[in-house]
Amino acid sequence: MTDQTPEGRTVAHSLVTMSQVVLPTQTGPAGVWAHGGEIIKLMDTAAGLAALRHAHSPVVTLRIEGLDFLRPIRVGNFVTAQARLTYVSRSTMEVQVKVMAEDVLHEKEFEALSSYFLFVAIDDEGTTKTVPPLILETEEEKKLFEQGRLRHDTCRMDEHSRAICAMD
Repeated sequence: MTDQTPEGRTVAHSLVTMSQVVLPTQTGPAGVWAHGGEIIKLMDTAAGLAALRHAHSPVVTLRIEGLDFLRPIRVGNFVTAQARLTYVSRSTMEVQVKVMAEDVLHEKEFEALSSYFLFVAIDDEGTTKTVPPLILETEEEKKLFEQGRLRHDTCRMDEHSRAICAMD
């Protein structure tokens, strides 16, 4: 495990936006609504890329927290997942992902779901690795960081799930 802390990076440095149209092959049994797993896959990919950009090393998903499905997404909707780091500890990174959906024909956009993904940076042997600190530039980033710190600390106090909440 490396003890040297890398130079910090901003939230904007690792911001990721991914978009796609929901196709019929991405629906549940009724063939009308997007299968939740398809959208979660898009979210995990965007979140993982944001964590990778920040850490500049391999990362693995530790946990998904607060997965809130707010509105269903239809076939043909244009969906956008935006991922941004909200909290960083020694080797873990919390990434907030929000998914917006657009009914293109009716020009209506809505928030469909949101969640927090927790990642850990690892080295070639699979051991945790120190990640750069997060440089906070706005009041919103500072607020989100504090909320992430509270989630991180609360999770660490729960001895039954401590190992999956954070590895440092």
